[in-house]
Amino acid sequence: MKNWIKFLIIIAFVAVIPCLLSLLIKKEPESKVNNEGIIANIKKPVDTSNWINYSNSELGFLIKIPPESYGIYRCSPRKVISVPVKVFEDNINNAVYIVEEYYYDADNEGGCKKITQSLESLRKDEKVKAQKPFLGWKIVINNVLNKEEVLKYIKENFGSQCIIQAEFLREDGNYNLTLTGERKEDSEPWYGSCYLGFAYKIIYSPEKNKMMSVVLGQEGTFQTDPEDPSNYQYYEDEMLKSFEFK
Repeated sequence: MKNWIKFLIIIAFVAVIPCLLSLLIKKEPESKVNNEGIIANIKKPVDTSNWINYSNSELGFLIKIPPESYGIYRCSPRKVISVPVKVFEDNINNAVYIVEEYYYDADNEGGCKKITQSLESLRKDEKVKAQKPFLGWKIVINNVLNKEEVLKYIKENFGSQCIIQAEFLREDGNYNLTLTGERKEDSEPWYGSCYLGFAYKIIYSPEKNKMMSVVLGQEGTFQTDPEDPSNYQYYEDEMLKSFEFK
């Protein structure tokens, strides 16, 4: 009887081993695929060695700008283009536009036309104060005596219910400000009249008595082709990091 039991145990053991091996063999390639997917989604470091150092002595700031960015070509969904990044100065209005120089759009006759941006077209397209221009940024520099004046500008340009939520000290001694909406009635949206949410950047310098504001928009403007994740680079964080008051 004991020999018979031993024989059954051996048979069961022999039957189980191939099943365990098959499970191990199946899991190994799956883990490799997952790892490759994780690696593919990691953003590559942005090489800024060929970026342009733009400086505006009248408004008192400098920033690094990529020479080109992923462009808009609406005439064909399959074509990807890179477009030069250009700066337009509007010092009279304390502003600088950083935009993609041109884009392509379909015309009424089924053709394709190249539309080149200019300071005049950028001004014309603005419908409200501090609006984000098409395919670019509008950096506004203001002289401010204190944080109360910063908040006044914020309310006048981003929404009367915008308030400063937090301050983050930068390495250069200036502050990144984040905003939130202050609701006055429970029936209002959580942000009240502060519609822009996180789609802006404000840097405040108590030492220079200056503030910089720019509307970023819900999606990045300066970048490589977002449909190519293996080579994708997002430029805007590096641009904002390089900003300095002079």
